[in-house]
Amino acid sequence: MFSDQDIAGEVCQYDEPDWQPLYDLVGVHLADWFMWMFEIALDDGAHVHAYKHITTRCYFHLAEDGRAFVYLRGGGYREIDRRHAIDLVFDGWEELASGPEEDDVTALERAREAADADRDADAA
Repeated sequence: MFSDQDIAGEVCQYDEPDWQPLYDLVGVHLADWFMWMFEIALDDGAHVHAYKHITTRCYFHLAEDGRAFVYLRGGGYREIDRRHAIDLVFDGWEELASGPEEDDVTALERAREAADADRDADAA
């Protein structure tokens, strides 16, 4: 059972990747760490793209309008803060054997700072 904040969604295609939502969140440099998996159509009309991190194996679920979501068992999605999404997907990345180089870490810091700035601007 979903709460009022949860949105149902179903996979609608596996053939045409859209990298722009990922580029907008973490930049082109960090996008190299991801595989595009599929697109989801949410019941609120949004289209969400699923990107899987090649090292952490965690997913971004990013809408074309810039929102970030977390997948819920049973096929639902809940919107989450973009910074929180970054932290979830990259958790443990730096400690893994095939982890990032210095420029990757710098790019991640920039993505986190940009997500924080977006959150602060929305709160103002």
